[in-house]
Amino acid sequence: MSLYFHDEKYKKRALEGTKKEYVDNHSVFDAFFTLIEGADMEDLTNLCKIINNFFGYKYPLTFTECYMLTQGKSISKYQMSESVKRDIFLLAYSECLMNDLPLGTKTINDGKINTSDWMGHCLWEGELAAELAFYMGLDPYRAMKMGILHDYGRKKSHDSSHITYGYEILSDKGWENEAIACLTHSFLKGGRCSWNDQPEDGFYVDDDGNPQWLSGCKKDDITIFLENYKYTEYDIILNIADLMATSKGIVSPAERIVDIATRRKAFDPRNRLYFLAELTNALMWALERIGGTVPEDMQKPVKAKKGVTLEEITKKFERASEVFFARYEEIKYPMFLKFFEGK
Repeated sequence: MSLYFHDEKYKKRALEGTKKEYVDNHSVFDAFFTLIEGADMEDLTNLCKIINNFFGYKYPLTFTECYMLTQGKSISKYQMSESVKRDIFLLAYSECLMNDLPLGTKTINDGKINTSDWMGHCLWEGELAAELAFYMGLDPYRAMKMGILHDYGRKKSHDSSHITYGYEILSDKGWENEAIACLTHSFLKGGRCSWNDQPEDGFYVDDDGNPQWLSGCKKDDITIFLENYKYTEYDIILNIADLMATSKGIVSPAERIVDIATRRKAFDPRNRLYFLAELTNALMWALERIGGTVPEDMQKPVKAKKGVTLEEITKKFERASEVFFARYEEIKYPMFLKFFEGK
């Protein structure tokens, strides 16, 4: 699917963003409230009930008042403050996510899809990104904010255009780093092969396993952005976190890939090779950064070269997934508690 910005000003802004570092003064609490801002009341019913249990012991609250608090609005009994934001943020993680409870009860498709699940996925991704950043010696706050808001465009669309919508809306709101994360989170190392969607026309992988473009082909806006943008460590963390975070928790990359494949069209075989090879390399890079030991047979980068079979690369990927997830299980710690409880 070709991806274009909906106004030339966003294309210009995104390309300018490839050349500079933005100062971000937003808090993680702000990111959380930005995520749930404008959500239907039904999409936050469980969270509202929990808020009522937590705040209502002192002053009885109506359901509408609880919902107003989720929207960052003061009510007569509670003035919106950083401490109130912190408490609601912690309730969402500790009482909803950690208890396998979606934020809300609204469902579609005969109850098969909970419409707040995408927000649960964002919160889990923020949690995992923060954990990985912490153990890599990076800023977990920055990583968590990127994770929480990476799918912001799903407020507007659930197809691939959520990437551009997310950038446009967040950049207008002043969330520049998180807006860029909307553009980078689906593309490993900037390659135009995303997840298991079909790549843009003209994109291919050469015999040496490198991404290339056919001469003279028209490139969409996202391709042009990716070619000019240099991925940071935070972008790579987000790539990995997006391939481990579900709406219900953190799973191994291999399990996540299987889950995605059951809900989407199959990869183009050649691009599947490239995608799994690059994901394998990213996992081994991250494993070393979080204090794990890269197995001897995994120390050389994997390339989707001509003659390498899908079975060979799949085995490498599954091995990388197993080793990385085992290390993650050893070190995981709820970052939302470590950084926010008691403050």
